[in-house]
Order: sequence, then structure tokens, then C-alpha cells
Amino acid sequence: MFSYYPDNSNHAMAGVRKSKKPTGMKNETGKIELPGKFFVSSETLLISIILLFTFLIYAGSLSNDFLTGWDDGEYLSDQSVSGNGPINTTAIFSNFHLGMYQPLPVLTFAINYKMAGDTAWPYIFTNLLLHLLNTLLVFRLMKRWMQGFIPAGIVALLFAIHPMHVEAVSWISTRSSGLYSFFFLAALLYWDRYLESEKKAKYYLYALLFALLAMFSKSMAATFPLILLLIDFLKGRKLSLKLIAEKIPFFAFSVIFGIIAIKAADSFGHITVLEQDYTIIQRFILILYGIAFYIIKLLAPTHLSAIYAFPELVNGSLPAYVYSSLLVLLLATCGLWFSGKNRKEFIAGSLFFLLSISMVLPLFWSRIFITADRYTYIPYIGLFMIVARLFSNLYEARSTIDRTNSRMLIIASVLILALLSAATFNRTKTWKDTPTLLTDVIEKKRSDADMAHGYFYLANYYDAANNNEEAMKYYDLSLSRNPRYLLALNNRGILKGKAGYPAGAIDDFNAAIRIKPDYAEAFYNRGVALYQTGNPDKACEDWNKALKLKFRPAGDAITNYCQRNVLPDFNQANQQTPKTD
Repeated sequence: MFSYYPDNSNHAMAGVRKSKKPTGMKNETGKIELPGKFFVSSETLLISIILLFTFLIYAGSLSNDFLTGWDDGEYLSDQSVSGNGPINTTAIFSNFHLGMYQPLPVLTFAINYKMAGDTAWPYIFTNLLLHLLNTLLVFRLMKRWMQGFIPAGIVALLFAIHPMHVEAVSWISTRSSGLYSFFFLAALLYWDRYLESEKKAKYYLYALLFALLAMFSKSMAATFPLILLLIDFLKGRKLSLKLIAEKIPFFAFSVIFGIIAIKAADSFGHITVLEQDYTIIQRFILILYGIAFYIIKLLAPTHLSAIYAFPELVNGSLPAYVYSSLLVLLLATCGLWFSGKNRKEFIAGSLFFLLSISMVLPLFWSRIFITADRYTYIPYIGLFMIVARLFSNLYEARSTIDRTNSRMLIIASVLILALLSAATFNRTKTWKDTPTLLTDVIEKKRSDADMAHGYFYLANYYDAANNNEEAMKYYDLSLSRNPRYLLALNNRGILKGKAGYPAGAIDDFNAAIRIKPDYAEAFYNRGVALYQTGNPDKACEDWNKALKLKFRPAGDAITNYCQRNVLPDFNQANQQTPKTD
């Protein structure tokens, strides 16, 4: 902690003349003297520098705007966030939001709105503040787990400035990542104190409370009890009934919130059953690919994107790059096997990564994209532990290294730090606004699937802005990259109908239905177009099919238009635009 010593003789032994030390040197207590005769411990100075440096790197993101059409606008238009009067906490805690149950982040959005309205920077500042607090908690936790402030500082620094974490900070809608991480890390700290302190009941309850708050913030927190088991391994606790019993409340909460998360995703259409496109073996390979992807991006965070689409099958097979990435897992496994005295810590770090990211790996169901930068926010801590131990071992062995190699080590460390910092600083600019973000996705040209998604969401952005010409252009471009893109066909059909071309709209809906015969929205929208072209009987047939597929707006169409001769407005057609999380 910071402390201040006035300049008086009480600090010198009687009869001994006090010598003046230059600032920046350690005094007898081991603290470092700063200008103005302030003294600070080495670890406090280290984490303070890391936090200040992190703030400066991310400060530019405070000038970014809301990402309309990329979830931010959806939150702002939610009446539980932007409605008049007091904050409706009942609605926030009793409803799903964009296919997720995350009431605490939504509550913070409502508070932001009451204080700042539709001004973007306070929302981004809140995210940044959470990131700084999380960095501090990571430092404190790693100091306990890794038994030293040097490796703790390395983990905290990597956590703070790694480019893969920009998405979780600069994108307003990822508030859930920062908030759940704050509670998740606080719960781990209290659990660590529970294991070491005599006042066990108090710290146990604190850990349980913060774990519960983490689950109210993001479904990924449901992995918390698995991390508790990992801590038992790391600390060498012997398996016993007490050890198992103490985890039961945590597992109970995880199961409950896991079920809620599945229901929330299913209600919004987030869940994609992968068996429709991939075999069991291919699904298993995709899981390994997802793990390898994150390891590669840890070491080489280049060509980052807001969109990572599922790999496209080529003649029924996964592309070669999916299989080649598995070599990374083989090398990582060999590295663990030959890690020597640090093997247990390295295995613990690897398991921390795997367990905490397990909920978002492409298992039997997944969200729209196979991977996402923000998913690494907590899981990367485990991999950072491995990197930190390697670097701290080199630091401790510096006295045995010749001067040339020591200088090379310092230069390499500074160069890595500079590259990561520059990449993060530049990445924050990519999140400036929706066109900038999606243009970046398109220009990366990672795959046709990625580009199709980028064009699609850009079209949605212009469609929401009533710029029909630009919207139509980008829907066309999306379908040029992926002619079987159902949502692009559906939305382009709606746009054609709005523009007064129902025949063209019908063509798009027909194409969508040929690809997916149970596509309820396409049946509904085709019914609207058919009604407009003077075919009410066929329109009602389509609406009945949509209703059988549990598409509720079709029931209203049948009631309003199949029983009385009223022409529906194509603008009332449901435009199904998937969101991210």
C-alpha cells in the first residue's frame, strides 16, 4: 500500500547520519521510494503500472459508438432498459434477453441508461472499469495460486492487454463477460480464503454468493464448480466425502442455470443442431479445432474477427485447415508431458482453460459462430499461467544467464509487450461502429462463410436505417458468397416485398423453403407476398403451415386476413435477424 513518511529525525538511528537515497530505490522495509517521499511496495507499483497502462491502451474506445444491429441497439430498445419511470427489475429478472438469461448485466444497462441516456461512452467506460477491476482480481488470485507477484504480474498483464480480450471490453453488449468475470474471480478468491482461513463458514458463503451472482450474469459461470475441483487438484487436497459435499450447492446452481441457458437460447433460435450438417466424428473434430483455434490465437493474435463461421464442408469433408490445426494440440500435449517440475501447474492451467471454455465449444448444439474472442476472457487465465511460469523461471534464472542472452531476453519481452499493446490499441478502433466492424470482417476474407455473414449483418444495418438500396446490395453480396444462406434469402425477400416486388419476394421465400422445408418464417412471409399478389387461399395455406411449425405471428395473420378481406402490410412481416451474445 502507499504510505507517506514526513522528513524528520525519527527515521534515523540516534547518532547516525542519514544518507540521501535517489528516488526509485528500495528502502530498509523493501518498499520503493517515489518522488515526494512516497513509498510503495514492489507489487503495488507493478499492478498500478499495469492498470494505468491498460487504461491508456483502451482509452480510445471511449469515442466509439453503439453498434446498431450488432446487439447494442437491441438492448437500448428494450423497454426494461430504456422505458420511462423506475427500472423494471421484475421484467429484467423474469425474461430472457436476446436468447440469454443475464439479468444483472441488463440491470447495469438500465442504470447506464438512466444516467446517460443514449450517449455511448459511459457504457464503454463501465466495461473498461470492469476490465480494470478484473485485472486487479486476476493479479490477487494469481499471487495466491502461483506464490509470487512476478508470475501474478505477468498473468495480469497478459489478461489486461491481450488483443483477444478487446471484444469483451470495447463492445458494449459484452457487459456480461466483464460482469460475470468480476463475480467469478471474487468467488475464487473467497474460496481460496475459505480453504486457508479458520473462519471457513463466512468465506464459504461469500464464495457461494459471488458464484451465484456470476451465474446471474452469464451462463459460462456454470463451470464454476468444475474449477473448484481443479483447485483441489492444484492444492493437493485428498478426495473425501467432505470435499464432495462442499461442492453440492455450487453444482446445484450450475445445473439450474445451465437448463435456463439452454431454454433461453432455444427460445431465440440460437441453438443450431450440428448433426444436420456434420457427422459425429466431424463434430468431435470441430471441438478439437475450436480448442486449437484459441491456442493459436493466444500465441499469434492476428486476423482477429467479430465473426468466425463454422467451416464449410468440401465434398462432404471438413477443409484441410481444420485438420492441420490439430497439430497444435499434439504439440501442446507433448509440451505438458515434458514440462518437468512445473507439470502439475501446467496441467492445472490447461484444465482451467478447457473447463471454463467448455460451455461454448461446438458440442451437439452451438450458437451461430464456432468461436468468439470474448469467450477467452476467463479461460485464457489458465494458459496465461503457463506462459507466466515460463517467463518467471527465466527471470529467476537471470543470474545464471550471460549478459548477451539476458539482454536478448529483455529485448524479446519488450518486443512482445509492444506488439500485443499495439495490436490491442488498433483492435479497439475496429469496434468504432457497425459499418467499421463488419467491413473489417469482410476485408479479412477468412472464408466465404465469414464474408457472407459480414455482408448479411451489414445489410441488416442499412435495412434498419431504411437505406433499401444499400441493404439490397449487401443481401445480394451475402448470397453471392453463400447462395444457401437462409436468413439472407428471407430478409431479401422481405425487402423486395416492401419495395413493391412481391413476385421477387416469393422467389426468395421459395428458395429458402427448398433448402429448409420446415422454415416457418419463410412460409409466413411467403403468405404475405401471396396475399399481396391476390392469392389469399394460398396465403392462408402458408400461414397454417407456419402456425403448425409454432410460428405465433401466423395465428394473428389467419385471424385478421383469412376471415376478412383486409390486405396486410408487408412491413408487418416478421424479419428474422439472428443476434450474437
